[in-house]
Amino acid sequence: MDNQNLLAAIEELLDKKLGPINNKLENMEKKLSAVFDQVADLTEFKTEVKEKLDNIRDDINAIEYVTSKNWNEITKLKIAK
Repeated sequence: MDNQNLLAAIEELLDKKLGPINNKLENMEKKLSAVFDQVADLTEFKTEVKEKLDNIRDDINAIEYVTSKNWNEITKLKIAK
């Protein structure tokens, strides 16, 4: 067997042995890509939720302020009776 045939045989053997490993690596890359996409979606969702919670906090503060003013007005009206 000459060197060319020997190299071709070795290459074919390596391709057979490494084929399943390459397939597994491709599957892992696909799964990792899916995980990256999910993390990006979750990060975006977290940002949206945080903004909404900040808005709710602002609304509650405004409600507390108005309620406080109302209580003061009620107290003034009671005193004026």
